[in-house]
Amino acid sequence: MYAVIVGGGKVGRNLAKDLLEDGMAVSIVEKDAGKCENIASKLNALVINGDGADYSVLESAGSRGADYLIAATGTDEVNFVVCLLAKVSFSAKTTLARVNDIRNEGIFKKSGVDFVLTTPYIISKMMHEIIRCKDCGFPFIIPTFLDRKSKFEIVRFIIKEGSPSIGKKISELKFPKDSLIITVIRSGEIMIPSGKSVINKDDTLYIITRRDSLEHIKGTFSVGE
Repeated sequence: MYAVIVGGGKVGRNLAKDLLEDGMAVSIVEKDAGKCENIASKLNALVINGDGADYSVLESAGSRGADYLIAATGTDEVNFVVCLLAKVSFSAKTTLARVNDIRNEGIFKKSGVDFVLTTPYIISKMMHEIIRCKDCGFPFIIPTFLDRKSKFEIVRFIIKEGSPSIGKKISELKFPKDSLIITVIRSGEIMIPSGKSVINKDDTLYIITRRDSLEHIKGTFSVGE
């Protein structure tokens, strides 16, 4: 599996670290030379100093046929161009875009970007869901995160005593293809997990998965399954 990340700021850098820990090959494109040097000294990834919205730069990063191309810069215009090039010119299998201004969300979706992530929106929805379903131990589907036509859902699980997942690393779980734990809430703290993260009792997991994999996901975490 191979991922190209455009944007070497905090979002892109942390994502690259997690993907590398999961065993994925990663390249990072960043305009700032100083940031490139810093990333290269800390991560075992291909780091390219250049404009991610430039065709030749994306090509040199290995974008052609990449499993994932993530546009994670702080500029929506750049992220939009990156995703268009990824789909039209490089046939990237899955595109993800960071959208900094929620007013631009619709444009990204209409252009065919697979996953559009607006940080303030996601955080507000998570807070709302936590308050509304604080004591709910059953997996809870959050339909407003994704387009209704999407084949994916984001679900919430609270890990109860006796769950077969307790004490296991995420990389050890028998997870369906195209499913991913995106957030863990533990003792009130929000964590971005990696493959080495261990599941604990009372953890709250937010998982993105295909709708037809919901029962499989439930069996992975539920008591008595």
